[in-house]
Order: sequence, then C-alpha cells, then structure tokens
Amino acid sequence: MPYTPYTLQTILSSSRIEDPAPSTSSSSSFFSRRPTSPTSPETLNTATSTATVRYASNAKTTRIDSVGAWDSDLYCGTSEGVVLHYSLEDNSSPDKSFSTRLENTIHLGLGKKSVERILLIPQVSKAVVLCDSTLSFFSLPFFDPIPASFIQPIKGVSCFSHDIGEEGRIGEDGTVELAVIKRRAIQIYKIGESMHLKKELPLADGAIALTRHSRILCLADTQNYKLINLQQSSVTLLIPTPQVPVTSPTLLGSGTQLVPRPLVAVVRKDEFLVVSGSSSDNQTIGIFVNANGDAIRGTLQWTSYPKALCVEFPYVAALLRNNTIEIHNILDQHLLQTIPLETSIDAKGMTFGHGIKVWMDVIAKRLKRHIWPRPTHHDVDLESQLQREIIRYSTAAARILVFGKDSVMAQVTTPLVVQVDLLLERNLVEEAMQLAEQARNTMSSDNNVYVERLRSELNYTYQKSGLLLLKETVFDDAFTLLSKGDMDPRVVINMFEGLAQSKWLKESPPVLLFDGVITLVEALGTIKNVVNNSLKEFAKDSDQDSEGASEMRRVLLMNAREALDKYLRIERDKRKDRLGQNDTICKVIDTSLLKIYMSQKDDASIYQLLQQPNDCSIEDCAKALSKSKKYYALSIMYESKHMYEKVLDIWTKIYSGELADPEFKNGLERIKNLLLQDVHTEELPLSVIMHYAWWLTHQSPADGVLVFTKSPRTGDMDPDEILEKLSDYSNEGVRTYLEYLVLTQKSERAEYHTRLACSYVKDVHKEINEGNQLKQMKALVEGFIKQTDPMKIIPIKDDEEGFNNAATFVGYLGREQQQTHLVKLRLKLIQLLQSSQLYSPPVLLDALTKAGPLDIEKVIVYGRMSKHKEALDILIHQLCDFVGAETYCVTNGQSTGVIPTTASLNAAAAAEKPLPPLILEDEYLSPESLNERRSLFTMLFKSYIAIQDSKLMIARSMHLLNTQGFYLDTLEVLETIPKDWSIHMLQEFLIRSLRRSLDDYNESQIVLGLSRGENLLISSDLIRTYKEIGPISVDNHTACIKCHRNVGDSIFVRESQHGQLLHLHCAKLLGLIDEASDGEE
Repeated sequence: MPYTPYTLQTILSSSRIEDPAPSTSSSSSFFSRRPTSPTSPETLNTATSTATVRYASNAKTTRIDSVGAWDSDLYCGTSEGVVLHYSLEDNSSPDKSFSTRLENTIHLGLGKKSVERILLIPQVSKAVVLCDSTLSFFSLPFFDPIPASFIQPIKGVSCFSHDIGEEGRIGEDGTVELAVIKRRAIQIYKIGESMHLKKELPLADGAIALTRHSRILCLADTQNYKLINLQQSSVTLLIPTPQVPVTSPTLLGSGTQLVPRPLVAVVRKDEFLVVSGSSSDNQTIGIFVNANGDAIRGTLQWTSYPKALCVEFPYVAALLRNNTIEIHNILDQHLLQTIPLETSIDAKGMTFGHGIKVWMDVIAKRLKRHIWPRPTHHDVDLESQLQREIIRYSTAAARILVFGKDSVMAQVTTPLVVQVDLLLERNLVEEAMQLAEQARNTMSSDNNVYVERLRSELNYTYQKSGLLLLKETVFDDAFTLLSKGDMDPRVVINMFEGLAQSKWLKESPPVLLFDGVITLVEALGTIKNVVNNSLKEFAKDSDQDSEGASEMRRVLLMNAREALDKYLRIERDKRKDRLGQNDTICKVIDTSLLKIYMSQKDDASIYQLLQQPNDCSIEDCAKALSKSKKYYALSIMYESKHMYEKVLDIWTKIYSGELADPEFKNGLERIKNLLLQDVHTEELPLSVIMHYAWWLTHQSPADGVLVFTKSPRTGDMDPDEILEKLSDYSNEGVRTYLEYLVLTQKSERAEYHTRLACSYVKDVHKEINEGNQLKQMKALVEGFIKQTDPMKIIPIKDDEEGFNNAATFVGYLGREQQQTHLVKLRLKLIQLLQSSQLYSPPVLLDALTKAGPLDIEKVIVYGRMSKHKEALDILIHQLCDFVGAETYCVTNGQSTGVIPTTASLNAAAAAEKPLPPLILEDEYLSPESLNERRSLFTMLFKSYIAIQDSKLMIARSMHLLNTQGFYLDTLEVLETIPKDWSIHMLQEFLIRSLRRSLDDYNESQIVLGLSRGENLLISSDLIRTYKEIGPISVDNHTACIKCHRNVGDSIFVRESQHGQLLHLHCAKLLGLIDEASDGEE
C-alpha cells in the first residue's frame, strides 16, 4: 500500500449562473461567516455541497480562470471580468461537511476580460487582481475596491509576483514588496496602506512568467528562463522556454501552433523549479536550480507537459493534460501518488496560496495524548498545552487549490494515521511499517507544524505497531518499534514484574500516551500476561504437555528480558547527553539496567554501567546491591555519585574483613588514591579525610604520611597535631612529614628544622650502632687524608660545579664510590645543616656529640654558633681538610664544601639551598661580613703558622697569603710569620698589599678632593643665602609664630616665604622641615 500524501476535497461544485441572491446570513460581519464545526476526514473524498452562482450573463460561456483562498473565504475570477466571493460554512449535515455561500459579486469594470490571477496578501489585508493587463487592488476580506487616490491601478502588466520569502510577515515599515513585469521593465513596489515605486530595472525582452524569493527573481520570456539578482542587478540565463503545441480556431478551421508556456515555482530560499519540454516527444522534466543557476538534486519527469505546477515542500503537485494530478517527492524525486480526476471535471489549473483551513477530526481523535495512568488531580496547564497541540496538528491549511470551469477542489493532506490504522486493524503490521517508512522519507529538515504532525503520526504508528508485535511475543522487533516511536521507557519497564515501580509513573515529567496506545497497553498488561495469553492460544492448536509449556514460558520470558536489555541500551544512548543530570527517564533506565545485569549475574556490565556517569537511583540500587552482597559495586556507584565518605567506609570495611567482596583489589592503594584526589570540600570534608588518613597510617605509615604531604587539602591540616600523632608510629614517618614541612613548604618554624635535623642525627646514630660503623667512619677520614696531597695547592674557585667538590671532605663523601647507606644519611644531614639557618645549634651540637664522631657535621654547627676556632681546628688538625677550611672562611662559616651533583641522593638532597658564591671583592659585602671574613682568614693563617710540619706550614701559609691576602692585615702578618722567612718568600704578597694600599690611598685622596669641592659649593650657597635674607635679630620679645612663646636661646628656623621665626619642634609640627633637618639653625 503506497503512501498517499494528499486527498481531493470538493469546495465549490458545478453551479448555475443567475442573478445574485440575497445572503441568508443575518450578519454582515466577516467573522460571523467562519465555520463552527470541523470537517470529518472520513468524507474527504466526497463532493460535499453545491453553491448557486447567480448573476445575469451567459452561463455556457462563463468559466473560472483563477482562484484565491484565505482562511474561510474563497475568491473565484471568471472569464467575464468578475470576481465571485464565497464563504465556507458548516451546513450542519450529519457528515459535518463544508458548504459554500456566495457573499458578493465584484465587477472589475474592465469588460468581459478573463481574470488571469488573484493574489491575496493577508499581511497588509490586500488583494491584487490581474485582468486585461491591469493590476487592480482590493481590501480583504470583503474584496472592496481600493480608491485610486490611495492605490492607483497599474496598467500594461504582463505578470507579477509577491516575495514568497515575506509570507506571514511584513517589513519594518509595514509594507510588503510586489514585483511587476511590464513590456520592457521590472518595477518593484512597496504596498501597505498605500503603494509607492521602490525600484525600476530595464528588462528588454519582458516576461510571461514570474516568481520571487527574497533577492532572486525567477522568470521566463518567450525565449529563455532567467534568474535576476535584484541586489546585484545581474541576469543569469538558464534553459530555453518550452514551446507547447496548442490547438486554436483559425479562418480555415482549427489548427495547431507552438506557444511558449513556461512554468516556474519557488522550492525554498535560493532554490527554484523550472519545467522543460519539447513538441517532438511527450517527455517533460522539472529541473531544480539554485540562486547561481546551477542544477541541483535530480530531475522530475512527467509523461506530458503540465497545465500547472505547485510546490508544497517536500511535494510537487503537477496538473497534467490527461486529467490527473501527480505528486512527487522533492527529496528523492520519486512519484508518490497519482490522483485521477473525474471526467466531468475539466481541470483548468491549480494555484498555491495561503489556503483554506480544514479541521481533521481523525487527527484530533488519534493523536490526542493523555497522562497515563489517569491522575487523581488534573494538571490544568498541561491539559491546556496538550489541547493546543492537538488543535495545531488537526487544523490543516489546504494550500493547493485545483479549479475547473465551474468547480474548485482543495488538495488536503491525507493523515498517515488513517491509512496506518486501516492496515493495523487487519493486523498487517509489516505493510503498515512500509507505509510509515515511505512517509518518513518525505520529512524535510524544516521545523514547522506539518513536520511536527507527521512526526507525531509516525510515533503513533510505531508505538501501536510495536504493541501489536509485543502481543505476538516478537519482543526484539516490538521493542525496536517502540524505541523508534519514542515511547516513554517507563511504560515498557512497567510491564516487567520485579522492575516496575508505580512511583516512577507519577514522577515528573508525566507519562503521555496516545488514546489508542493507552487501550493497547492496558489490554496487554504485564509481560507475564502476554506470555501466558500467547501460550493459551498456542495450546489450543497443539498437544504439548505442561512441562513443554513451562519450558516455553521460561524461554519467552528470558527472551523478553534480553530484548528489554537491548531496548534500554538504545534508549540510554539516545539520552547520553543528559546522563548524570538526575533526569527521571535516565534514572529509571539505569536502575532497571542494573537490576537486569544483577539477575543475569553479569558483573562486567554492572561495573561498566556504574563506572560511567549514570543516574541509578541511589536508594533502590543500594538496597539491591547490598542484598546481593556486591559491596564493591555499591562503592563504585557511590563514587560515581561523589559520595566519597560512603566509598571510604565500604572500602575500609572490605579491607579489614568486616565485609567480604573478592572484587575489591589493591585496597590500600585505592584508598590512598581517593584521599589524594582533589575533591570539593562538600563532597569530602576535611574531618573525613583525616579520619581515613589516620586509618591508612595505621595500616601503612608510609601511605598515610603520603596523604598528609600530597593531599590537595594539606594546607588546611594542623601540622602540630599530625606530628604529635605520627610520633606514635615510626621515626621514618615523622622525618618524612618534617621534610615536607621544611624542604617543600619552606616552613620558618625553628622547631621543625631542629626536629628534622635531630631526626637525621638519630638515623645516623642508629646506623652507626646497628652496623658497627665506627671503623668505617675512621677509615673514611684516613682515606680522605691519604688521597689528599696537602702540599698540592688547589685554588679556590667558584665554577659550575661548586667549590672544588672533590678537594673537600664533604666532596669526598659525596663521590659515588663512597655512597654507603651511612654516608647517604650523613650527606642528608650535612645538606640540611648547611642550607637551614633556623635550627637550634646547641641542641644539634648536643645530639651530634652523643651520636658519634661526626666531625664535619660539628664544624657546620660550630659555624652557626660562631665558634670558628673549634671549627677550624677540626678541619685542619683532625680532618686535614685545608680546602674545606678555606671554603669555611670564604663563606663566613656557612659551608665546608658542596656535595657533588652526581651524588645519588633522595628528594631532600635536591632541595638543598645553594651555597653563596665565592666573593673576592669587598664591594659586595657589608662591613660586618667583611670584618668577619677578615677575622676568619686571620684565624686560619695563625692556625697554618701553628702547624708543626714546617714544609706543610709554609706551603699552606704561602698559598693563603697569595690567594686570600686581601682579607689579611699586612702588619699583623709580618708580626705573625717566623722571623727566618725571607723577603723573597713574601714578595708576591707584599707587592699585592702595597699596590692595594697605594690604590686605597689614591682613592681616599680623590674622595677627599671631591668632598672639599662639594663643601666649598655648599659654603658658597650658604653665604649667598645669608646675603639674600639679611641678618636675623632676636631679642627678648621675639616670639614663635606657632606657640607664641619667646624664642630665646632655643634652636629656631626662619620660614622662607615670609621670614617669620619658629621653634624647631614647631616647624616640624607644621611640616615645614623633616627629621633630616633636625639640629639645623
């Protein structure tokens, strides 16, 4: 059964032509002539009534040549130069059909000339009539002539068109545009309350057919089709105008001649349809062109040249000469329907306009939706909305009118539901689906009432067909159709016992179903009822025993569950953009899917559902998962809902054995990772984090400390509380957290630095005692002394790798081959001692003394305590670390050497503060630092002089004099050195010292000269000022202008502007001088 989009309904049938009869209506108002009852769709194909047309003329020669319709008014232009105005009425007949009544007869006053076209423009309440090449204007709806003083008739018109893009709206100035073709020009008028010419363009060949959309005119002259762009004033030639053979009377009888008969129509914006044909064959094609003149889509084909053409997207209706109307689908260019006309109807043409409104009662009955199940309280707003919806769908405008010599028919859209219901009543579901697919293929992308109505009809069709297949237990196909019909999934789920919950049907948004669908749903009941009824019918036709029936029942119910699973997955995919937003339908779908997976013991699907954004009902699913002892799955659901406290509660209970679930693996790692997530404080409060962090610390101190140091909420935690509690677990945890506070957070609390350093000392002490490392420590010192040549002079330089790393004892410890565990611990301690300035040196010195022979560590602490003599003695006499001693002096006791960067240390080593750069010039030092450095080098020099080994003493002393002589006093050096040293040995040191002394003297002389010059300038300025202000006399009566007390012998100032005197402190109070002027007179 093919889909038939249209049905013809007779509006005006054959009539007699007599004198006008008085109107039977008691009211002359236009609105009193509106139909008061709808048309019954069951009688769409019947000739409904007749109207008697009566005016004095020859009825045999009068014919209808043009038609226009709007709302409930019909205007027919005749061959006698007359317009007949009819109104559509309800004749109160049992079939509720329309009748027509003649309201008025309008004589155009142009003689017995054919009324070629009637154009209605309801936006401005105007009608335009073309007769005898003259455009006349009338007002709507009564078709009263407009006086020429308002709108002058336009003569010499060959064709005209309004802008189809303006249908249903008007311009900002309250007008619409009208394009008029004259013999050699195009005129664009703006028509409203009045009319004026907007633009005129030349057109050499004129035109005999015209249509317009927006800026593009599509027209045809006797030779070619053309497109004219009004904005650019450009012309695009298309195809030749078809020449159609026409039989006409001649002096010698009837003859045939070729006459140009172009047909043009607007498809949509920037798209037109033109018709081409030839006299050599009967093939005629329709070509779609765009605004550039390029052919698009495919072509339409007709067996003969159409008399007329109308486009109602997505359909093209063509009136053919064989008295049929062919309907094509624009989208795929297929022929959908052929409508034969009765032989008595001599169709002359067809027109496309605003149309006559037709009420389709079949749509109102079948597409009416109600809340299901029926609510106890009526939702007035929703019911009103549904009523408005059905009125929109059921009120159709028949925009295509077909007219013959004395009759008019409306081409009314045929409701799909009528055709489908006829098939479904005979249980022809497959045929109904084929019909629905044909209708679906005609849907356009436009969002208008016709598309919405067809979509609603398709939903009705798919839902009803799906329920009929469900009755036959064809579950897969049934649920597929229900999904295509956008049936509310709650209706389907409600059929399954164990899944259905009555509360779901009452939640917002309400369940809306078509009336015919409600009847089927209530008749089917549950899936179990459907299966039982199907088995009863099957049992009547077979001898199967009860055991076989039970097995079949089980299989059918299982198939239904599997089909429901697929259906819900499809529905879920359709709503994936709403997942995780607490949508009611999504909640029902996800909850039902979870229960299905649980019944099937499909753990993989359960976790896949819960690990993604979902809308599972927390209450229902938690109860079901707990009952099935799927605690890990329950925690995953809580995690997807951001209920992290419940997640942690379940995980800790599973790990501790309070709950059993083998699916939970890597428990501590999962708990730690969750605590380390950056979660909003409302979802996971700090108190909860701390509670489970301490639980984790009890299980694994290292993981617990990691939470305290890496959590995004560490800034809100109390470090003192954490340190106090961590001390109950292990020193390693305390140390790690202190490293975080000191090295990462850069805390400036001295107690943290002291505790961390003491913690390192404890680790070193523990390693010494447990491993008997005293011998190894002595061996390290001996190894350093052996590999160090004290006679070899190594200059101290500040390079990229630090202060001669390998030449110091610290550098020796840091070499890779020396990296034992004890050495690594000592290096961490050394790094902290050298980089931190906040720890308590006395506490550290006491700890180091108790820990063992940690000499280099004591040196650093001595430096912090300014006990430089003790530090240098250790470096020189115990460690023989001469480079370290010199480094110690260069850095003012801050460092004894930098650990090489190649040392494989932990993260704490990487955080060591760099040592200060080596500075050999005093301009970068404060006087205090410079004096301290000179004192240290003097002390070092005296220590070198005290070395018993004379060769070593001379080598180290001379090296120090030659490299760091800048910091040594020459006279003090000469007094300290042995008397047997020759001048030659001190030559380099003395030359540098004398040069430095000479430079200092010369520099001081320059400064002195500059100072004297500056003083002279200031004295000159002072003398000049004295001369300007003159002498200042002060006696016993001279008073301060502020406090009015005698100036006397006190310090005073003179105010420069007026020369008045003030006490110094009074001037300061007035802001005349600042503190820097204190003491000046």
